[in-house]
Amino acid sequence: MREHRSPFSVCFVVDNSYSVHAGRMVEKVKGLAFRLLEDTAHRGDRVALVAFKGGVPEATVALPPTRSVALAFRRLRAVPLSGQTPLADALARARRLLRQDAFKRPNAVPVVVVVTDGLPTVALRSGGDPLADVLAEGRELRRAGIVCVVADAARPGPAAMASCGRALAQASGGLHVPIAELAPEVLLDALAEIA
Repeated sequence: MREHRSPFSVCFVVDNSYSVHAGRMVEKVKGLAFRLLEDTAHRGDRVALVAFKGGVPEATVALPPTRSVALAFRRLRAVPLSGQTPLADALARARRLLRQDAFKRPNAVPVVVVVTDGLPTVALRSGGDPLADVLAEGRELRRAGIVCVVADAARPGPAAMASCGRALAQASGGLHVPIAELAPEVLLDALAEIA
């Protein structure tokens, strides 16, 4: 893997809704987070995880930034399924988490890896537009100087046409990658080019 000068703070935003779980993407993301953590811990990189709360229309920090493989394993195993998709709230929490981490590690490059089928169902405020909120949060990530990689888990067909994955990547000034192509080597090489 390509070496980089600055460590990364990578926050995975995991769409753990039933629609994504049906394609076993949640398990793939958990495995990717473990491999990324194992592969990069010696360079000072950290991994965090934001997911959706089961039964509640909001997101939660399931794993604060860590280099601990044991802690990551315990927390990632406990991520529940969710019937709703509060993607904008998850992006906002990831942004705040990485900004807090930047005070502790100002030399780290903040990165959000969003794994989603791009079908948000919950707005930030009652009566709001879930899609508009997601794109607004994407622009906030860009303004905050946080690199965004959107790993698109949309299934081929109508769901892929309705996915906001590409639009989120564009709004954040980030990368759009099909989930099948997301691996630690690919992710780290892409981040090394951006950072």
